[in-house]
Amino acid sequence: MVDLSEIQAVFIEEAKELVLQFEESLLAMESILPNSDDEIINEAFRAAHTIKGSAGVVGYDHIVDFTHFVEATMELLRDHALNPCEKLISTLLECNDHINALIKCLESNEDFPQALTDAETGLLESLKSYSGLQDQVSSEQTVVENQEATQSFQVSAQFYKACMVDGFDPLSIIRYIESKGSTVEVDWLIDEVPALNAVTPDELELCHFRMQLEIHHSTREDIDEAFEFIAAESNIEIAPIEDGKPTPTLVKTDKQPTKNNKVKPKNPERMMKIPAQKLDELVNELGELVIVSAALEDHTKTIRDSALTEIVEHIQQLVSDVQSSTLQLRMVQIGETFNRFSRVVRDTSKELEKQVSLEIMGAETELDKSMVEKIVDPLTHLVRNAIDHGMESPAQRADSGKPEYGTLSLKAFHDSGSIVIEISDDGRGLDKEKIKEKAIQRNLISPDTELTDKEIANLIFEPGFSTAEKVSNISGRGVGMDVVRKNIEAVRGTVSVESVEHQGTCFQLRLPLTMAIIDGFMVSVADAKFVIPLDMVTECIELPLGNGATRQTDYINLRGTVLPFIHLSRIFDLPTNPKIRPSIVVVKYGQLRAGIVVDQLLGEFQTVIKPLGALFEKMSGISGSSILGSGDIALILDVPKLIHDFAHEPESRKLANS
Repeated sequence: MVDLSEIQAVFIEEAKELVLQFEESLLAMESILPNSDDEIINEAFRAAHTIKGSAGVVGYDHIVDFTHFVEATMELLRDHALNPCEKLISTLLECNDHINALIKCLESNEDFPQALTDAETGLLESLKSYSGLQDQVSSEQTVVENQEATQSFQVSAQFYKACMVDGFDPLSIIRYIESKGSTVEVDWLIDEVPALNAVTPDELELCHFRMQLEIHHSTREDIDEAFEFIAAESNIEIAPIEDGKPTPTLVKTDKQPTKNNKVKPKNPERMMKIPAQKLDELVNELGELVIVSAALEDHTKTIRDSALTEIVEHIQQLVSDVQSSTLQLRMVQIGETFNRFSRVVRDTSKELEKQVSLEIMGAETELDKSMVEKIVDPLTHLVRNAIDHGMESPAQRADSGKPEYGTLSLKAFHDSGSIVIEISDDGRGLDKEKIKEKAIQRNLISPDTELTDKEIANLIFEPGFSTAEKVSNISGRGVGMDVVRKNIEAVRGTVSVESVEHQGTCFQLRLPLTMAIIDGFMVSVADAKFVIPLDMVTECIELPLGNGATRQTDYINLRGTVLPFIHLSRIFDLPTNPKIRPSIVVVKYGQLRAGIVVDQLLGEFQTVIKPLGALFEKMSGISGSSILGSGDIALILDVPKLIHDFAHEPESRKLANS
């Protein structure tokens, strides 16, 4: 028998998705007002209906009671007995938020706070004012009020064979019906259950019994809901009991319907949900496997056995394939995250009395799920900040010759082994004079400091900086943009801003695709080994004669383009060997290129990223470490930091051909 707590955990995860679906449908309804679309309304109704039905199956009656009113309102919209309007949709969105809050309380095993209960009362009153629903506060009252409309039924159920393999518990149906105030008499029909010595281990997991129920004080609607998620693939017969005479039972047939006669075939498109923690553990174990595989390769080189070498190469190929497949499991499309901001844009623009539409591009772009979870908060702040600071009011936009509706864009794409997310608007842009003035007032810079436009724009990322004239729920406290930068840098990413006054602003986040395992290019300087992310490496060249380590940064003419290059030996104070002719590894990050001077090129290397200890986490130019097959440590270079701190030079600068 399936543990109820497991089913409740599954319900909570599915309910979260249904809440998002309901919200998306409501926002879609609002976007086409005053028109309506039956399909969108049906999608919203199905989401609310499924939340209610699933909550009843697992015994969450409070959610059932509240969602009942939401579902009833949606049913009136579906039947065209109620017309959608902005105020009604706002109320339904608040109801959806309330359902989400109830689910979070259940997930954390907390009692519902009084504030949540008080808010529920107000929401129910609002729904009743729209739909004319009768006052039904609790499930007990509902049962009493509907008692006269209930009757008795006989139900015969023959479930499909693999129902319990799929996680279905037949007892959940009985619990759900009883939660409605009905009484249930059960007769288990076991005539088709085979003898234990006549079944295979796989057949032990199948459902061989049938169930016959007599249900009293119920309604056909409640019974249909109880069997809703199993009826399509099972043989269910429901008949009312009239004059105390039950209808004939389900006649036993020699053959069940074809689809129920055997275990359902596996569908290659079938989805399976796995706890994120299990995936994290799998990736960690894979990392250890990669390290051991590298150690095996190093050991094989000392033995010089061709047959063993061939076997080890095959093992490494298999490890590489497993690594690729495993990391792909954690990749999710960013569109799901982007879609959440439709609600943020709607609520923020209404609060600020602005008109803003959201445009999403690159929704199919994929990145690591662990990365998605860490960038939601920074993205939320940037979106709200763009509407508050960037967007003008409709009147101001009209005076500037712009459309009254402003456009906020979320765009994602891959570039040089990174994922780039751009948050742009067509608003007023950054007021650089105002930014500089505020920076002087807060003693961030002195009045006589000369700054470029880019340096002025970057002042908004300083702690405590804000240009807001007054404190509001959205801005003005000076807490935000510096936190955005810290959160993005914590996942080895960067954030930059570009702005044109009166035309708009664009924030660009550049993030690594994964935080677990990367393809690296190993190099050495003296006895130290370093790893450069392979996706950032464009080419390797020999250091031209006469370019010694006289400074940290030098320049060469690389096919008519200025290429700044840095010496790792100078940056990390490592000894140099005059007998070795160094090489330059040319790297690219965004629109910037630079060279990194190293002693030796050691080739590609599967790099398991390990965090730096507290002693080294502030070290500039290093983003992590990796364990080599020999047991030595290789440091992973923070290429973006090295380029910006030591070799920042526009790529477009040209040299005259000599």
